[in-house]
Amino acid sequence: MCWQVKDFGVNRASNNGRPADIDYYAPSNVSLELTNCVLKNSPATAMKIYNGQHKTVCAWVECDMIDVHYKKSPDFERPHIKNMDKYKYNPRKHMHWFTKRTRNADNKELKKMYTNNRAIYGQVSKIPSQHSEG
Repeated sequence: MCWQVKDFGVNRASNNGRPADIDYYAPSNVSLELTNCVLKNSPATAMKIYNGQHKTVCAWVECDMIDVHYKKSPDFERPHIKNMDKYKYNPRKHMHWFTKRTRNADNKELKKMYTNNRAIYGQVSKIPSQHSEG
C-alpha cells in the first residue's frame, strides 16, 4: 500500500480534469500533512464493492495543500494525533468514510489531516466552505 498523491495544479479545468503530476509515498517512510480537506468517495463504486465486486479505488481526500514529512529527516516529528479522530474507509464493511463517533463522514470538511503509517487522522475543527459541488 502507498499513499497516492495527485496534483491537479492551480486550475484543474486547464488539464481537462487530469492530474498534472502523480506521486506515491510509502506510509513507513513519510507522514503527510493535508490542509483544507474534504472526504470524498464514489457511492456507486462503494455499493458494488460492498455487494461483493472487486475492490478498486473509490475514496479520496481533496485538499488545498500537502506537505510531505520524511521520517528519516532529523527534524521529523510524529503528528500529534491524541485529540484527533481516526478516519476509516472500507467499502467491504461500510460504504462511507467513518470514525468511531460518526457513521457517515462523507463530504466532511477538516482544517488539517495527518497520515500516521497506514492511518489518517483529522482535526475536528471545521473549515470555511471553499469547495462547491459542480
